[in-house]
Amino acid sequence: MEVFGSEAQRRMSTMGEHLMQLLGDDPRFCSHGRGIQIANEYSGALDDAVAMARILGITAIESIPREEVATARERIESEGLKTDTIACYLGSLNCVEAARQVVATHALPEDLTIRVIDRSSPPEWLEAFAEVALSHGVLPPIGPVMRGLSRPGFAMVVVDRSGAPVATAGSVLCHPSSSRLHSRAQWGQLSTKPERMGEGIAKVLGAIALIHSHEKLGATGFKTGIAPGNIPSARLCERLGLEDSGNDIVAIIDPHVYSEDRLTK
Repeated sequence: MEVFGSEAQRRMSTMGEHLMQLLGDDPRFCSHGRGIQIANEYSGALDDAVAMARILGITAIESIPREEVATARERIESEGLKTDTIACYLGSLNCVEAARQVVATHALPEDLTIRVIDRSSPPEWLEAFAEVALSHGVLPPIGPVMRGLSRPGFAMVVVDRSGAPVATAGSVLCHPSSSRLHSRAQWGQLSTKPERMGEGIAKVLGAIALIHSHEKLGATGFKTGIAPGNIPSARLCERLGLEDSGNDIVAIIDPHVYSEDRLTK
């Protein structure tokens, strides 16, 4: 199984992928290919999140109203766990139209080529994705998700004429088919090599990935997380039609099991 990151991240990703197979179509849980997250649309979500953190070392509650976050964090931390928050950005089909406008008026630099990772892609393409993503502190999804094998999803890696990786993007339908959120894609994983930043690559690639998510995965909604203070990412998302939902994604970490400070950037 293709898995990336530190030893703790690899363990968490692998265990989460196996556990998702056991959980099956349970709508309480979802996965972006980086462990397991908890939907919070049912009674007992907080207890399930604490239990999952004890198992995997880290999990996240997908969306908590911002005015309730402080109370939720206080309760979680009373269990001896650590927490972190990022803003939850959401969009609907308006994002597809916004992305098409970007693609109609902007293009990737001529020396770049997009490789869409699927079940038949060589391992080197996934390793290239991981090289760029990890250099930005972004944890790549596990291989079966990037390849669209364990759930509908894909990854894109942009390479230059020499074959060197330059940028990444991806999307996955992380909620099971039993969930009312099944058609909402987790979109993003945007990273660009430092020497190619400032060329508009992330904007164009993000738009292409968003359109691909709609046309190939059937996504009708889109979600991503933005860390506090990441103004460039917030502006890019807003350009593509995603807006701050007023909710936060709350990560839960058991420091005795998971040695990293966070799941991903």
